[in-house]
Amino acid sequence: MIKDVVKDAEGEKVFFLGNEAIARGAIEAGIDIYATYPGTPSSEISDTLSEACRLLRNKMEFYMEYSTNEKVAFEVAVAASLVGKRGMCAMKHVGVNVAADSLFSFAYMGAKGGFVVVSADDPSLHSSQNEQDNRWYGQAARIPVIEPSNVSEAKELVAKAFEVSEKFELPVMFRTCTRLNHASGIVELGKIPEKKLERIDWERNPLSQVLVPGVARKRKLILLEKIEKVRDYFNSELNEVREGKGTDGVIACGLGYSYVIEALERLNADLHIMKLITPYPPPEKIIEDFVSNLDRVAIVEEVDPFVELHVRAIAKDYGVEVYGKRNGYFPEHYELNLPVVEKGIAKMLGVQAPDYDSVLKRAEKLSSLAPPRPPVFCAGCPHAASFYALKNVSENHGGAALPSDIGCYTLGVNKPFETVDICLCMGGGIGISNGLARVVKNKVVITVGDSTFFHAAIPALIDAVHNGANITLLVLDNSTTAMTGHQPHPGLPSTGCGETGKQVSVEEVARGCGVEFIEVVRPYNIKKMEEVLTRAIEHEGVSVVVARQLCAILWNRQRKIKGIEIRPFEVLDNCNLCLECVSNFACPAIIYDGKTVWIDDTQCAACGVCARVCPEDAIKPRKKVEAT
Repeated sequence: MIKDVVKDAEGEKVFFLGNEAIARGAIEAGIDIYATYPGTPSSEISDTLSEACRLLRNKMEFYMEYSTNEKVAFEVAVAASLVGKRGMCAMKHVGVNVAADSLFSFAYMGAKGGFVVVSADDPSLHSSQNEQDNRWYGQAARIPVIEPSNVSEAKELVAKAFEVSEKFELPVMFRTCTRLNHASGIVELGKIPEKKLERIDWERNPLSQVLVPGVARKRKLILLEKIEKVRDYFNSELNEVREGKGTDGVIACGLGYSYVIEALERLNADLHIMKLITPYPPPEKIIEDFVSNLDRVAIVEEVDPFVELHVRAIAKDYGVEVYGKRNGYFPEHYELNLPVVEKGIAKMLGVQAPDYDSVLKRAEKLSSLAPPRPPVFCAGCPHAASFYALKNVSENHGGAALPSDIGCYTLGVNKPFETVDICLCMGGGIGISNGLARVVKNKVVITVGDSTFFHAAIPALIDAVHNGANITLLVLDNSTTAMTGHQPHPGLPSTGCGETGKQVSVEEVARGCGVEFIEVVRPYNIKKMEEVLTRAIEHEGVSVVVARQLCAILWNRQRKIKGIEIRPFEVLDNCNLCLECVSNFACPAIIYDGKTVWIDDTQCAACGVCARVCPEDAIKPRKKVEAT
């Protein structure tokens, strides 16, 4: 909780979410600038620091912002480092792809003040479009990677990451995984430093900070020297070895260490264990000392056989058998858990692990008895209204190609809407559409959220205008970054620290990009939505429709705060069970029990879309009950 995150009570133990622990670690480390684009599983780090930024303003001052995208966030934090202050940014694993251009070059440039980039990887793709191991970025960019194994360690290692960054003048990647970000654990609070964010005089240093080829060639050699010094340092710091019995051992990386400890207890096995906190550069001297006295070693790590490949190169000189992902002892897909780790170690030891497979089969049988619960739009979600209208208009035009993007609205892929045909990456919908417009006969209509529009869609929109693509862009503007927790973005008047910022208009940006057809419509007005979309699709060239209505969750919250009555709708007796509202609109507040259609008062947001959808005019606002 935020009250504990900002509590100045050194030595007190509190219960933190993993992301809260990372945020507290950043505070104790005395960050000066923190920037982010929200992405699960990293979002709570940023949300926590957003609140802390305001609450600690008179004690520990730092700047926090929700940036337009991850590349911008990275560069905002770089600025702090370049002048000797501490900069930090956080993003989900695919966000690092967006920031990669800056990441690789900043490694050449080098850090002055501490710089930490949090990469929140998402094994098992809980909320992501791919499963990606960002330790490879550390190796490719030649920057240190630090990976905590539990919630308490996550807090402590943030400060250590800053120290490593400053000691070796390099950016440091702080790698986490979903289960650590969203785990909870006991953390001992350290001291919150008292400081102001004071401005300093700029000092030019073009021979390291202007990466023209002549400078970059020299900086590459310096980078190689730095990373070797880090390797030597990691051979003596951070990593731990716990002695066991016999000639079998385990190298456990990050969160895998917690699974290994419990698995060995359950197997009653006392093996040698190396806790590897620094997957890159791997501490080869420690690894060599560890494996040279073993016959067999298991490698437990999330996602890819990253450390395993390094260990295999060392172990072959000592005839040590390596058991990992490459030979099937641990899977290369999805996240680790206790049964997976226990089964892999048991297989190496040649002992019997508990019969988890039969337990899982029984669980699957039981779960099959429960009705399916696919993710759906919230009751009153304006995206549902937009997609209902889009589907009707698309069918009237012979079926359009419907690329989309990443956000709540990606649920439009599901029945009954089926209005999302492609979802590649942030901003990818418009870029793909620019190509589709050249190769398909159909009309092309792209859906993108307001936050994603600012994040990555603008360059592709400019490309479409310049090259005369015949496409329609439908911006689903619910005035928030809804999928990751309602964070602000440039289209809103609030900033990360709760101050007032300049509100940037989607339609003004589109107009500035050269779009001539631009209309704003309220998606709850289905008839108007369909009429505007029809004209937009029939317009030759690029057309933009902004469907603007506040996210239903925020809309409900605002009305309750203001004391505005939310009067639910009801189905009248003239309903003829055509089921248009159930089969083609599918609001979760509308229930069909096999005999009648009715509306759940507790869910209804009183948006009125169902009344506009009903062909029989059989849905109306519930009448007020007069007090007696």
